[in-house]
Order: sequence, then structure tokens, then C-alpha cells
Amino acid sequence: MKTFYKNKGLFSRIIYRCAAVLICTLCIQASHAQATEFLLPSFIDGTHVYYHDLLQQSLEASGIDIEIKSTQSLPTIGHVPQKRAVSMLQNDQLSILWRMQSRERDKHYTPVEVGITNNLIGHRILLIPRGKQPVYDKINNLEDLRNAGLVGGFGINWFDARVWKKNKLKYQEVDGEWRHIYPMVASKNRGIDYFSRGFNEIMLEIKLRPDLEIEKRLMLIYDRDFRFYLSPSTAKYKTVLENSLNKAKKSGLMDKLIRKHWAKAFSQLNFDGRIKIQLKTPE
Repeated sequence: MKTFYKNKGLFSRIIYRCAAVLICTLCIQASHAQATEFLLPSFIDGTHVYYHDLLQQSLEASGIDIEIKSTQSLPTIGHVPQKRAVSMLQNDQLSILWRMQSRERDKHYTPVEVGITNNLIGHRILLIPRGKQPVYDKINNLEDLRNAGLVGGFGINWFDARVWKKNKLKYQEVDGEWRHIYPMVASKNRGIDYFSRGFNEIMLEIKLRPDLEIEKRLMLIYDRDFRFYLSPSTAKYKTVLENSLNKAKKSGLMDKLIRKHWAKAFSQLNFDGRIKIQLKTPE
């Protein structure tokens, strides 16, 4: 009987120590979880705000305690040009970046395999020089656009350039900071006639470009959406982020945020009344 109680006491001490170690481990993990931060880029035109908000609210709705920080809050970084943002993602200086989904990007980076704009980014509206609307009033289909000989401008290696090539539309790629395309279009003499922008981008951008106007009649559509791409050290959160974003889609949170951030676009850009020109989407 004494041996039994002796063994029982030893067993209890072992259980107690295991429990203590487990509790300590959980506390450390919880502490790390609370300390986790994702650093995301901010842009001078404010086009980053929806993506930050979507990520933060999706994680919170799933009970994931990760703080979203912006380069805007870091005086040494601030606005991040796109090419620099890609480099920073590769070098773990940014945690997450959103880009148009493509097979190449899915190979080079860790993708969060959930579309994050409900394909609004694939609904393209044109920024054109002021006074040029009559040129576009004559265009009613893809063939008309081809025959007009108008040249679109894109950043280097953008997926849009592949779409335009697939559909036999003229385009020019601009290396460096893609925002240099705005004054090239406005100048009317730099070989670029228009700048195709996502439905969800154009209202913010036009505020900064009084030398341009939004084309009134057309909407070019291709099948593609933005995805979040993860840095090497953030790649371990892929499943967590996919679960949180899918939950945000199913719950209606994503739709709610889209309507919140782009309410002005829906009310002023005549989404339903525009002539829809469907483009073929390359692989």
C-alpha cells in the first residue's frame, strides 16, 4: 500500500510538472502571437487603405491577434514605389504585398490563394487626357478599339500588358515608377493615349490628376483578381490568412468593405450602364 501511495505521489508530481511546462509554453506562444506584426506598404494616393483594412478585419473576425502596420507610420520609409515594394517583400522588409495574380508570381512568391477584390481589379476603366472623350465615343466593341490604334500604358512586366498582347491591342511598357505614366498620358505627345485602371482604383487616382479625365462609356473586362503575396518569413501564415479571407468572403465582410471603400466609384462610374468589352485572359 505504501508503494502505491509513493508511486501515486510521483505520478502526481510528473503530471503537475508537465502541466506547468504546458501552461508556460502556451503563455510564451500567446505572448509571441500578441507581439506579431505584419508590415504592409502604403502609397501616396491612398490605394493601400482597403487592403490594410481587409486584412486587419479578416484576422480579427477569425480571432487572430496580428497587428497591421503601415510603412506610412515609419518616417524612414513612407510611400513605397512598386518596384521597391517587390524587392522589399523578397528581402523580408515587408510582410505582405498585393499584386495581380499570375502564374509567374505564384511561382516566385508564396500566394494567399483567395481573390481580394471580387474581380473588380479586372474591370478596367480608362484614364485619358482632358478633351479626348470624342475619340472614345466612336468605340463600341473590341474591334473598334483595335482599329482606333490607341496605345495603352502599363508598368513593366504587368499582367495587363499580356492581356493587351493577347487581344491584339497596342500598348507600351514603362520601366521604373509606374505613376510616371500619368503625365505621359496627359502630355498627349509621349506615345501613350490612355491608362487602364481597375474600377476600384480610379476614383482615388483621379483626385491627384486634374490633367486627366475618366473615360465615360467603356469598361474592359478580363478574368483576374488581386492576391496577397507573402515574404519568406511570413509564408508560414499562408493557411491562417486563406482561412481568414475565405471566412470574410462567406460572411459578407469582404463585400461590406468593398462597398465601404469604393462607394463613390459605384455611385459615379455607372458600373451597370457602361459598354462591357470582354477581353481574352492569357494563362
